[in-house]
Amino acid sequence: MYKILFFLFAACLNAGAQTTFPHKGSLIIIGGGEIPDTIYNLFAKKVGGKDQSIIYIPTATKDESWIQAGEHLKKFISWGFTNLKTVHTRSKEKANEKEFPTLIDNAKGIFIGGGDQVNLSNVYGGTATLQAMRRLLDRGGVIMGTSAGATIMGSLMIGGDHRKTPNIPTTFGEGFSFIQQMAIDQHVLTRNRQFDLIPVLEKYPSILGMALDEATAALVEGDSIRVIGNSYMLIFDQQDWNKQRKEWGRVYQPFKIFSSGKVYTLGKN
Repeated sequence: MYKILFFLFAACLNAGAQTTFPHKGSLIIIGGGEIPDTIYNLFAKKVGGKDQSIIYIPTATKDESWIQAGEHLKKFISWGFTNLKTVHTRSKEKANEKEFPTLIDNAKGIFIGGGDQVNLSNVYGGTATLQAMRRLLDRGGVIMGTSAGATIMGSLMIGGDHRKTPNIPTTFGEGFSFIQQMAIDQHVLTRNRQFDLIPVLEKYPSILGMALDEATAALVEGDSIRVIGNSYMLIFDQQDWNKQRKEWGRVYQPFKIFSSGKVYTLGKN
């Protein structure tokens, strides 16, 4: 059954659909590491102020004692955010109850912390809580995530296994698909990952790749992706790969680099 579902998912990914962000709101996708003031301030501006209701989802980490002690909220408190709530569980059943969707339906923004994106997918994938996150985006809210909280926003949930053996085909699960037909990687230059998306995208020819370095974010609104922060965003555009193959016989430039302030436009670059 799981194999059938995977092949159906892979077929959808390879069906030629374009990368889209079909929501009224915004994504702030961070490549991990220390988050600069500019990104916190951008989040505050987009949600309407530091007094607005913010949901923190720390489920990607397995450090349960750190979560229960409220350590995950300290950074936001230090930056002056005053209306913080936590959505966290290890139970998919709990994620389908009314409590979490109700909290999200009354919030202006969500922050998804780092750790392992599989922990997020296992708990919230296909649940009422995930549906509430999409409603938040539909009404103009903001979702910000870092590291694992960045990768989960895409449609293809890449992980660490393919880095060890990129020559061996790897099964990738489905992310939250806030931005559709996209695979998102993080810590890219700091951890020498700038080529890691290539074997992934070769397996999924309709997927757009985004890789963000630490302390750097991509602000996604409509068809615009603007870079904010201290380093770079890499875009792996397979339509451009096809142009290179026609012109040169192979791909010589697998990615384009965007610095802070630069904009990538979906479907136009």
